[in-house]
Amino acid sequence: MDSTGWLHLGVLLLLFAGIVAFVLWKMVLPAPKAPPRGETVAGARGFIGLWFGGGGR
Repeated sequence: MDSTGWLHLGVLLLLFAGIVAFVLWKMVLPAPKAPPRGETVAGARGFIGLWFGGGGR
């Protein structure tokens, strides 16, 4: 095999390694979940305080 054949083989191996790495990366690191919408969080607007009286600090 001459140098051009080795070059083509190297490019194909790099392409194959890139595809395998991409597939493994997608399996190990799944997509981030969407942030919650419409849920009330303590400290957010509309929070009445520690019971109903406002928390007396």
